[in-house]
Amino acid sequence: MNGTALQNLIHGLPEAFATAPRPTGIDACPCCHAPAEIETLLRTPRERLGPDELMRYATSALNTVGSPGDFRYFTPRILQLVLTGELTVPDLELVGLKLAQAGWYDWPEAPYLRRLLDAFWSDALHNSEEWWDAESVLCTLAAADPDGTGARLAEWARLATPTAVERLHELALSGGLKPSNAFWDIESAPYRTFAEWLHGPELQLAVETAVFRTDDPTQLEQLFTIHDILAP
Repeated sequence: MNGTALQNLIHGLPEAFATAPRPTGIDACPCCHAPAEIETLLRTPRERLGPDELMRYATSALNTVGSPGDFRYFTPRILQLVLTGELTVPDLELVGLKLAQAGWYDWPEAPYLRRLLDAFWSDALHNSEEWWDAESVLCTLAAADPDGTGARLAEWARLATPTAVERLHELALSGGLKPSNAFWDIESAPYRTFAEWLHGPELQLAVETAVFRTDDPTQLEQLFTIHDILAP
């Protein structure tokens, strides 16, 4: 799936969530959220809400404000703003955690969201213009959909494009091929799966296979660097 596919799915979020009921009220901690902030969320058409109106809600949702029901309603707009870079707070990883907290997998929109999450991962691996680093995206998706972590790592291990190699090379240089994202739950199964994969035989074999598959000098240099870091 290419970047255009991801953009189409982002663009289609409002239609996919067309039947999500608009909240008539939002419970909020009065010490943390002013009545005017809540009134703006309730009165403004969803697609007209921007970063200024949604930042505090998106950051605090399901903690000091809101319920799974109203989070479902605002999810398409939050995802649109976060995935296009218009909304930089909360962090991408926190949005993944909140999706899980809200129980998105039981929503009628779950199949569409799963396609979006899969496209986001594919874009992170194969689109050289993607600005998210691969570990941030993996951590986000692990929070939202922990059962999919193994399949995502298997896709990365194919090293099917120069961008997939470059993402692994970036990780090797920045973190020494170990999980370094602050949002990882180090007690979780996805974290253990990722940590073991980074130094397991599957990745080592994938790197060695990729070396014999390419003649590109830049890719070869990146692969040899990764191989050296992987070596015992």
